[in-house]
Amino acid sequence: MHPADARYELYGLEENPYAVRPLDAVACDSDRELLLELAGIRLRAIEEAVRRAVARRRPAFFLITGVGKSGRTSLANHVMRLYRDACDRPDYTFVTHEAEPEDMTHDAYAQMCSTLLDLRNKMNECAIRIPDELRARFTELSRRSSTDPMNEYDLQEIAGFAGATFAAANVGFGIRYESVPTKKLIWLATKVFESTSTVVVFIVDAYDHANTAQLTMADRERFATRGQIVDLGTLTPEQIAELARRRWNGRPPPPFHDEGLRDALSGRTYTVGQAMRRLELLLEFRLREYEKDDPWPTADLHMPENWLRLRIWQGDRWNGLGGIHG
Repeated sequence: MHPADARYELYGLEENPYAVRPLDAVACDSDRELLLELAGIRLRAIEEAVRRAVARRRPAFFLITGVGKSGRTSLANHVMRLYRDACDRPDYTFVTHEAEPEDMTHDAYAQMCSTLLDLRNKMNECAIRIPDELRARFTELSRRSSTDPMNEYDLQEIAGFAGATFAAANVGFGIRYESVPTKKLIWLATKVFESTSTVVVFIVDAYDHANTAQLTMADRERFATRGQIVDLGTLTPEQIAELARRRWNGRPPPPFHDEGLRDALSGRTYTVGQAMRRLELLLEFRLREYEKDDPWPTADLHMPENWLRLRIWQGDRWNGLGGIHG
């Protein structure tokens, strides 16, 4: 039997509760409760920064750094949700511009033009009437290439005009840049949107290679005067045990016991995504070993520490658990 054939219905589950996926608190209300204060995330401080920006009608800028599977996209989406909720107006609509890694280039100006023109398209999708003057500015922007760029203050004017047009229609917007390749985009975007009520999240990979913005301490200090920096790291065994407990949504008790899981993971480091993948596959393998039909076999499903250590050792030695660190 393949692990995917595990019979989750016997345990009050529709699927594996530890399945790895980015959380999207904007699109899915239930995802909002799944983001924990782990790996450097201080949710209360982030929420306060968003509320302060909304109250002052100022932009909320966030810089999130971390390696792959550290929860960067999930946190960025959560920030968007916090901003939307902080606006707290009847019949309020919130739209997002999301630049994915494959959309990113080293041409910061072209990236900014793409962002502003996508906001124009979002206005059309929301049936917002675009003032003639703003439409003319969008037309001019679409015709100006990187060899004949607009001044950053002209771009700022377009952004402010667009923001006011959205606001008049009771619509807000947020921007997420994933895997930012150059810090030029960070400085251009913070300048362009510095007078616009919006939220802009920059996700920077914590890797040292040509396609990642290499931020110096001076860069970080400069950004800190404009927005919030969140560095995502790895989890402690205690945090992984909390993650296992909080993410369990089947019949109690959860199959992972805090002490045994902590001890079995001692000396290892995982990002939140790697930890979730580990828990996901451990549960699948444990369910595969159970062949009875009675619901919730508590004594049989519980994973003893020695069993956990063996499976983890096998995964580390042979990569047989599906590439935990991939």
